[in-house]
Amino acid sequence: MPEKISLLARNATLRQLQVFESIARHNSFSKAAEELHLTQPTVSMQVKKLSDILEAPLFEQIGRKVHLTEAGQALYEAANNILQQLSIAEQKINHLKGFSGGSVKLTVISTAQYFVPKVIHEFTQAYPDVTVIMRVGNKESLLERINQNKDDFYLLGQPPEDLNVESSQLSVNPLAFVANSNHPLVGKQLSIQDLVDEPFLMRETGSGIRAQIEKVFEDFDFQPNIKMVLGGNEPIRLGLLQNLGITVASVPTLMEEINQGKIAILNVKGFPINRHWYLAYPKGKVLSIAAEKLIELLKKEGEKLSELAFNKFR
Repeated sequence: MPEKISLLARNATLRQLQVFESIARHNSFSKAAEELHLTQPTVSMQVKKLSDILEAPLFEQIGRKVHLTEAGQALYEAANNILQQLSIAEQKINHLKGFSGGSVKLTVISTAQYFVPKVIHEFTQAYPDVTVIMRVGNKESLLERINQNKDDFYLLGQPPEDLNVESSQLSVNPLAFVANSNHPLVGKQLSIQDLVDEPFLMRETGSGIRAQIEKVFEDFDFQPNIKMVLGGNEPIRLGLLQNLGITVASVPTLMEEINQGKIAILNVKGFPINRHWYLAYPKGKVLSIAAEKLIELLKKEGEKLSELAFNKFR
């Protein structure tokens, strides 16, 4: 004889659970509304329906934030598990579908955006029925998206240590001191301390490359003369072209300007520093055939980049 269907299973909807889960994760009705593209009254109404079904309050308001009650915490654990299982089921179905439509979603750090589009173009030429959606973000935004399982996979500057992910090295990413080709230090043999008074262009807080640069400078006991803090690779590139200062940059992001003779790599002892790009995705994630094929092409491109970097600096 079948088990009696619970009151919650009989009356609650998946949409209500999705709304509830988003509020609980953000501790905010407004952020949940923004994430789900709903109005705040709609979000509040969905939660009220759930609360009425269970005859128990799910949230309590403390200041501007909302917090789960004990009943809310119990429901959150169940809702999170249900939504994760549905996501896994969708991934398995997409895997079975293969290349018959569907999409691949990835988010990459800004330094990787210079070589990934070439691979995506190659992929879409081979598999025109698959849509590829690429987002670019800094380290903080990538970690948040990984934690929320937003994409199929991610490219970042170092594997996250506190998240349960599968990760592997994709390519060498050499970091070097660079400057405008007309800078007086170009062509000279330098130590890092020779650069202590040079105006330095620094990336914004939260970017993965800034964290890497700061770690390198700490190892060298070097304090840069930070003149400007710039948000993104493009402002850094423009700052170099206008000869506003020097910086440490991912060489592949400036390769076009370096080959054109507009930007030069400074000959600083101990540089370049070889860092890497990593490919990562949550453990247990079922990748579609399309995602696996795109990863395969990215790994091939990564091998080419590593070989080019080796040849340039050997």
